[in-house]
Amino acid sequence: MTARKYIAPLAARLRTALADEKQRVNLLVLMGLAGLVLLAFSAWLPADDAAQPAPAAAQETAADYAALLDTLAARLGDDRAVHFHAHFSRIAYTKGGEKCHLTFADTEFGPPPAPLMQLLKTRGLAPTIICESAGTQAEDAAALKKLYEQG
Repeated sequence: MTARKYIAPLAARLRTALADEKQRVNLLVLMGLAGLVLLAFSAWLPADDAAQPAPAAAQETAADYAALLDTLAARLGDDRAVHFHAHFSRIAYTKGGEKCHLTFADTEFGPPPAPLMQLLKTRGLAPTIICESAGTQAEDAAALKKLYEQG
């Protein structure tokens, strides 16, 4: 299948979605959230081929999370920002991108979940958080829930 044949149906679906205002708004919100997530976690992406740990200063503060949640509320409005959908996992990265998902026991990579869960609870937010830990999804999701409930 040529690229043109592959892209044509996708372009048609996009045109249809953009023609409907509700779908257009949802698409823009989704694109904005994807951009915010990439922006928020870009600080933890290493610059070379070797996987590297996240900077300690970034791991020790809730300021990055607060800024992300502030932007989310500003873009979506407070009512919509209460029930957003996000993924949270520890992930090892290389220059080529995502290397592998890790578990919460692997603390060398990725931001800590506790400050985020505390902020979510404090702000009265109730998002759906998807945990994609390698082999311990249920356990790590339960840990996220416990951290959220402890607030």
